[in-house]
Amino acid sequence: MPGAPLFTVAGATRLIGRSYIAANEAIARLLDAGVIRQVNMGRRNRAFEARDIVAAFTDLERRLASPVSNTGVAPPAQKVPARTVKR
Repeated sequence: MPGAPLFTVAGATRLIGRSYIAANEAIARLLDAGVIRQVNMGRRNRAFEARDIVAAFTDLERRLASPVSNTGVAPPAQKVPARTVKR
């Protein structure tokens, strides 16, 4: 999932090299465990997000943007994404 924190069932099928049914069942388990959440992508296509991975990438970008690696201490020297998940 680190390589694809946002994905569809079809995308997961290609990534893991399994059938659509197997990928759909795996996604259902990840949803039940709270590892991923469903996000809307139009009326028909379901998309899923590994929120903690997206948050980790956002935090990394924010650390790299600050001269002291902490945007809480020194403001970013460049534009960075907003922090979406409270840590």
